[in-house]
Amino acid sequence: MPAAPPPRFRSVADPRWSPAGGRCGWIEETAEGPSHLHLARPDGSDRVRVEPAARRTPPTWGGTWSWCGEEAVVLVAADGRLLRVDLADGSPSEIRPADGARVLAPVASPDGRWVACAVETASAQRIEVLGIAGRPSQVVSTADFAWDPVWSPSGDALAWHEWDHPHMPWDGSRVVVAPVRDGVVGARSVVAGGPDEQVGQPRWSPDGMHLAWVSDADGWLRVWIADAQGRDARPLAVDLHEAAEAPWGAGQRSYAWSPDSRSIVWCRNEDGFGALVRAALDEPDEVDPVARAWHHGIDAGPHGVVAIRSGARTPPRVVVHAPDGTRTEIAHGDPPGFTADDLVEPEVLRWAGDGGPVTGLLYRPAGVERPPVLVDCHGGPTGAATVRWIADVADLVARGWAVLRPNPRGSTGSGRAHLRALDGRWGSADVDDVVVGIEAMRARPDLDGGRTAICGGSAGGMLALLVALRRPDLVRACAVSYAVTDLRDLAAVDYRFEQHYTERLVGPLPAHEATYLERSPITYASGLRVPTLMVHGDADPVVPIEQMRAFADRARAAGAPVEVHEYPGEGHGWSRPETVADADARLVGFLEREVLG
Repeated sequence: MPAAPPPRFRSVADPRWSPAGGRCGWIEETAEGPSHLHLARPDGSDRVRVEPAARRTPPTWGGTWSWCGEEAVVLVAADGRLLRVDLADGSPSEIRPADGARVLAPVASPDGRWVACAVETASAQRIEVLGIAGRPSQVVSTADFAWDPVWSPSGDALAWHEWDHPHMPWDGSRVVVAPVRDGVVGARSVVAGGPDEQVGQPRWSPDGMHLAWVSDADGWLRVWIADAQGRDARPLAVDLHEAAEAPWGAGQRSYAWSPDSRSIVWCRNEDGFGALVRAALDEPDEVDPVARAWHHGIDAGPHGVVAIRSGARTPPRVVVHAPDGTRTEIAHGDPPGFTADDLVEPEVLRWAGDGGPVTGLLYRPAGVERPPVLVDCHGGPTGAATVRWIADVADLVARGWAVLRPNPRGSTGSGRAHLRALDGRWGSADVDDVVVGIEAMRARPDLDGGRTAICGGSAGGMLALLVALRRPDLVRACAVSYAVTDLRDLAAVDYRFEQHYTERLVGPLPAHEATYLERSPITYASGLRVPTLMVHGDADPVVPIEQMRAFADRARAAGAPVEVHEYPGEGHGWSRPETVADADARLVGFLEREVLG
């Protein structure tokens, strides 16, 4: 059992094969310094670090860099510039200056003359095509949001993922294809998607004969295959497993074409567990297993499939699954402080909610008789509890806690119907599902249900607060990070990506004003009776820190036991290792005092 929360800020992300497949690159970050691009041979040898420092990216996303031929890369630097770095001499050349915009998902054209990327500002998120050698740039998208551009193998076409307000990308989005000639993008055609269909991750086969993407057109997020122009699309495999996660950021790569264009490998969600599988185009329903665990940033080359692999007992690492079935680890993001005995695989719990079946993941510490329970609510609410590496869950289990991570209505990974079941019912249906799950869990004789706490961040924090407020008989303590406490205030926040998020989840204003009040934790703050810990960053653009302050003030005025802490300069999520360590220490101390003490 570790004496203190382990460092979280060692990670690997975004692996990619070079065009010929002789080298692999990935982004690596340590607690001691910034992120860097690293390159190595397929067996991990001849490793080099590329300067300058790269923009951070989570292990589950990407969009920081790409190859530009065999001897150069395109890189989003930590200072915001878009660079081409010559690998022979290490010299960088600027493609796009740092101007306050955020560059995402750059990809070089096959001939190395052009770069397509997403550019995000306070008022737009668009696709740009820029010349590497000083040629002028062109804005090629017209939607409210666009990202994840990809070139055809011949460089004569470009595809990307786009959507418009009031939708989020998982509500309704489109795959767009346009011809390109000498860097100039022509007429755009929508080949997939619509107002009630989620699509994303367009990608041509290496031979240029097919275009693939992910879509939930038939109710489950699967890989679809079409011809090179996006016609005659069909799902690759029809099963009740989703082939991608909610696109909260650019650069997700949940599937990859084989080098010979005859098959696709993807990671699917099996009740929260990840499984890497493969199917051939001529036998689309014959799905063959490749490996267990979650795989992110998937890419395929002549030496095999490279990905970030992680699980409940496996911190993120860069692995290569060779064609002969062997697996080679070429880099890892293992935090210190854990032993094999600390880590456990969760079991899948199922219970009947009033809207249908609900699942959750229960991590039970080995060798602990009737452990206390922490219910950990994921964010989003369009998120998911999955069996990937989550250091704070592993740490709490190592300390003797059982951790329940529910997937109530609105969660992804269980089909579009489960996702859409939260529409108009945020702050109600999800609360009901979690309450039923806690009641079912408390009935288990192998758990100490009388010592139960609940926690969550962002939308998960709002869910945790509502459970504590409405059913204080079920939980002894509540801990939240950057939690939503006021839905009416959230709807007024000028954060562009989620600007209209509440319209679908709660309802349009002013017609649903009463619903916003009814579902907001702050409405009931004066009735809080459960000891509560609240932490928040004072630079949060998504959920302003005033939401925490207002809730805490109202609860304290009524005599409620509320502990708060503010982190200067932190936004919606923690960016500094010292913040992570402090927030974890506060959570552990709070739980020990209020639940175990």
